[in-house]
Amino acid sequence: MAVVKLPHKARPNKRFSVPGPVMLQHPETFDNFFWFVAERHRIHCLRIAGRNPPWTEDEILAEYAFTNVFRVFDRVTQYILCNVVGKGDEGLDDAVFRVLLFRTFNRIETWELLEAELGTLTWREFDVDKYEEILVEAADQGPLYGSVYIIPAPDLGWGRNYANHLRLIKLMMDQGLPGKLQKFEYLRDAHGYLCLYPGVGNFTGFQYLLDLNMLPYYNWDEHLWAALGPGSKSGIQKMFGPSVRGQEDAALEFLHDSLPSHFARLGIVADNIPRLCDGRPPGLSMVDLEHSLCEYDKYCRARFPLAKGGARTHLRNKFNPNPNKPTAELPAKWTSVQKALTLSKPPAVKLKNGEPYYEVSHIVAEKERCNATARRYLVRWMGWGPEDDVWMSENDLVDAPSLLRNWNKLKEGIEKGVAELRAKVPKPLTNLARRRRDSSSRAI
Repeated sequence: MAVVKLPHKARPNKRFSVPGPVMLQHPETFDNFFWFVAERHRIHCLRIAGRNPPWTEDEILAEYAFTNVFRVFDRVTQYILCNVVGKGDEGLDDAVFRVLLFRTFNRIETWELLEAELGTLTWREFDVDKYEEILVEAADQGPLYGSVYIIPAPDLGWGRNYANHLRLIKLMMDQGLPGKLQKFEYLRDAHGYLCLYPGVGNFTGFQYLLDLNMLPYYNWDEHLWAALGPGSKSGIQKMFGPSVRGQEDAALEFLHDSLPSHFARLGIVADNIPRLCDGRPPGLSMVDLEHSLCEYDKYCRARFPLAKGGARTHLRNKFNPNPNKPTAELPAKWTSVQKALTLSKPPAVKLKNGEPYYEVSHIVAEKERCNATARRYLVRWMGWGPEDDVWMSENDLVDAPSLLRNWNKLKEGIEKGVAELRAKVPKPLTNLARRRRDSSSRAI
C-alpha cells in the first residue's frame, strides 16, 4: 500500500463555491445560460416534431447556427451513430476502428468516398497503402477533413497529414486499444491514456471517446467529468467573470451539481428543462454542459459583447436549416438512467506532523508546463472518484514509486510503437541514387 501526502490546500471532496448570482460580476450573463439551453433545446424539439418555422423569438438563435444542447443530436454525431456505429461488423475491433477512422477526418464525404472505393470498411482488411492511394487522389479534388475543427496530425514522419493519421489508427489498433479502453471504469482515465498517443490532444481524445461511448462495449458515466476546450472555458469566464480563470474545471462541477436549483430559481419549469429522453430525468451531463458552454460563448458575443472570455468577438455562421427533418436517434443503452458506481471515500490513512496521508490508486494523466522537468501527474485516490483527482509533481510522489513505474510502462509501450513506425519512413534519395533511378527510367 502506497500513501502520499496531499499538496497544500488540496483535499479529496474539496468543492468549488461561488457567491450568489447577485454578487457575480455579470449576473445577467450567468442567469441567461440556463435560458439559453432551455430555448435551444426547445427549438430542437419543435424541429423534431415537424413544426414549421419560426421556432423561436430569440433573434440570435433564429439568425445564427448553434449546435444542440445534447451532443448526440448534432448532425455529424447522428451520422456516426446511424452509419458508422449502426452499420458494419458489430465486433469490438471493427466497431472501434470505424469510429476512429470517421472521427479522425470528421467529414462525411471522406467516409463515403472510402466506402465507395473499398466497400465495407473493416479493421481486418485495413490496408494503409490502399487507403492512402485513394486519399492522395481525393486531396487534389477537395478537403479531406471537416471544417468545424482541425485534428492535428501526429509527427510520425510521413509528409501528408492523412498518411500520418492512417498510421496512427493502425498503431492504436495494433496495440490493442479497443480492449485496453474496456479496462477503464471512468471516462477521465480512458482520456488520460488515449492522450499519450502522439497527435491526440485534450480535445481530440475527448471527441474520440464520446463517440466510442455510443458503442455497447463502453459505458463511461458522462456525468462525472468532461474535458473543457477553449470555447467552453471562455463560456465559463463570461458567466463567472475573470476571477474564475484557472478554476474552470471546478466551476463546471459546480454548474453540474447546482443545475436544478438554478432552473428552479429562474422559474424554468420541468417541462422546459432539456431532457435527453423520456427515460432520463431533466438536466445535462457534464459532457453536455461542456458542449453547451462552448455554444453559449458564441451566443454571448452577440447578446453580451462586453463579457470577457476568449479572443473571438463575432458570430459567423448563419442558421440555414436543412429542409429534411433532423434525426434524434440514441444508443439503446442511453434510454435509461445509468447506475452510478459506489465509492467508499475512506478517510486519511494516517496523520504525520498534522498532515493527512491518503492511499493512492494510480496515475490518471500527465501534463507538461514548460518542459519535461515541470511534468505533473493527475493522481486518483483509493476509493475516490475522478472529481477528487489532484495534480501532483514527481517530488510529491516520492513515497509511491510504483505509480510512476506503472505509468511510464504504459508510455514506453506507445513510444516503442511510434519509434518502429518512424523507422519505416522511406528515406529521401541521395543525389547519386536519384540519378541512377532517372537513368534506369530513361533506359526503359
